[in-house]
Amino acid sequence: MEFESWLSANAEQMSIDVERLCNVSSGSDDLEGLRRMEDTLVDYFDPLGIPCQRIPLPAYEVLDDFGGSRPKSTSRAIRWNFDGNKALGRKKLLMSIHYDTVYGPESTFQSCERYEAGWEKRIRGPGVIDAKGGIVILKWTVQAAMQFLDLSNVGLSIVLTPDEEIGSPASMELWKRIANEFEFAMLYEPTMADGSMVSHRKGTGTYVVIVRGRAAHSGRNFAAGRNAILHAARVAVRLDSLNGARDGVTVNVGRIRGGDAVNVVPDLCVLRVNVRVNDDSDYKWLQNQIDIICREMDQPEAGFRLEIEGGVHSAPKVLDATTQVWMQTVERLGKELGQSIQWKGSGGASDGNKLAQLGLPNLDTFGPEGDLLHSDQEWISIASITKKVRLGVAMIKHWGSMIEK
Repeated sequence: MEFESWLSANAEQMSIDVERLCNVSSGSDDLEGLRRMEDTLVDYFDPLGIPCQRIPLPAYEVLDDFGGSRPKSTSRAIRWNFDGNKALGRKKLLMSIHYDTVYGPESTFQSCERYEAGWEKRIRGPGVIDAKGGIVILKWTVQAAMQFLDLSNVGLSIVLTPDEEIGSPASMELWKRIANEFEFAMLYEPTMADGSMVSHRKGTGTYVVIVRGRAAHSGRNFAAGRNAILHAARVAVRLDSLNGARDGVTVNVGRIRGGDAVNVVPDLCVLRVNVRVNDDSDYKWLQNQIDIICREMDQPEAGFRLEIEGGVHSAPKVLDATTQVWMQTVERLGKELGQSIQWKGSGGASDGNKLAQLGLPNLDTFGPEGDLLHSDQEWISIASITKKVRLGVAMIKHWGSMIEK
């Protein structure tokens, strides 16, 4: 009862915390905003009294809309390590989520508002559910565990990263370096719209197709030109035709950039395509189909050349036996708390895909309930904040009991 009274007394502060974090813009490509968010988070977690590390991440290469490659930097990952005096030398529990969002400084969606939808109290705002609300739940979960649990058997690390929304191109090096330190990971991504937790995820990746044609004056020498935009459109139609050919595999032509002055036949166009696959066999099939299309559309005799970069950067997160055991544990703990835990697969990827690929079992939806992420209607259920803190504290307690045995 003491824990429940404490939760009730701090519930409003948790909502205020969500608003505080969401009102600091931290789009994945906004280095200044990410650095502000980094400083804000270091301050926010300071009351836990756990030593903090700011971990520099390497630059990564990006292909621009002119077909060139350039290095890009992000802000730092942040890590806090806690070790009970009986837990030293043992593998830890990882608790993690990202602090970047899809809303850059150019977005008009920059602040929060509270409202009610029927009986439910909500907060609408940039990143409330993906994933600033998850950060708040994570912080209060650890704070509650430190206050109400015996953590002498518990070793855990909190890791917050700045680039998950763009595929973790810099953080992946960190995950490769530290994944082996942990036995299990709890990630604070949001639940599905109906409150279900995620059991497995599709793999995802991005292909960049660079189409080169031949420039010409659109009036005097139109016939001499080879229009790269038109040829990229033909490529896009071919790629789109792969949809429906294999169940669950999707190919989204997300962006085409090309041309400048309208009186010039454009000689360059860059096409970006996002793909989703269920498993490795899907990926091999899709890679083969894309290779065939690009070979056929690479037509130097007709004045067009193609280059292709990229691929699946987050492998599918499959429902294996170890994951099923952890799911059963969450279901049991949820039942003891009066929470009915349901599971669904997701077409979206997370760092859970990457950690699973590195051999670290994880469940990645300990974050809040809500919906419409990546839109200006993104919202969080206020009641789900304390609900998920309860579940997280139960998981840490279970983790300590496992180590004790």
